[in-house]
Amino acid sequence: MDESALVLIIGGIVFTTFAVEGIAGFGSTVLALPFVSMLIGLERAVPMLSSMGLLLSLFIVCRSYRDLDLREYGFIVLHAAPGVAAGLFLMDFLPRSVSIALLVCFILFVGIRGLVRFFRVRDPLPAPGAEAPHTLLARCILLLGGVIQGAFSSGGPVVVMYASKAIPEKSRFRAVLSSLWLTTNSVMALKWTVAGNVWTPFPGRMIPCLLPFVVCGMVTGDFLHHKVDQRKFTFLVYSVLIIAGCLLGTNLVRSLLS
Repeated sequence: MDESALVLIIGGIVFTTFAVEGIAGFGSTVLALPFVSMLIGLERAVPMLSSMGLLLSLFIVCRSYRDLDLREYGFIVLHAAPGVAAGLFLMDFLPRSVSIALLVCFILFVGIRGLVRFFRVRDPLPAPGAEAPHTLLARCILLLGGVIQGAFSSGGPVVVMYASKAIPEKSRFRAVLSSLWLTTNSVMALKWTVAGNVWTPFPGRMIPCLLPFVVCGMVTGDFLHHKVDQRKFTFLVYSVLIIAGCLLGTNLVRSLLS
């Protein structure tokens, strides 16, 4: 495929998925990865998308720093960081097909369960003053999310399982998650830069060409974030999880059949 056509196709994917993350605070990489990896391969797509995602995370953090819940951010980082380190170390040794299959099942379970609860419970918000679920299960979920983030840059949906309960208010939710992605992706981008996985000739040419799509996507998403009410936002979060799970599952089946 001609490289200019490739830029336009990937640019459209990047614009759409980065707009989704601009609204919800997560989803750009996990939604874009199945499509982009089919076009340029998984090994190129993961570091390229994650590196561009740094700009989106930085933009959201700068725009919504007043909404940042430092207590929840610290709790998530404390438990996810060891997982990210383990994922970065294990990413070359994990059986990818089995790991992604388990991830797909987990994401779909969380998304479907969330939508069922959404339609059964009229008010999805917890009672005022309710404590965040800092249970052993929550800690294990965050650790697992860190491992998947380090290995596949797709740990967002797992972390969202915790964050959707602990931080239901949409602006705090987005600020905390974007701060987390800024932290984890900075570490991963540094590793890839040292290893030479990002600024090789092909991604080195593609990333500057895709930046206009990144900027348009994040500005559009930020604008829409302030227009979406809390209940619609909750519906969007779980819908994105289900779409992400379906896309990852489809990509896995294609890779196994090819």
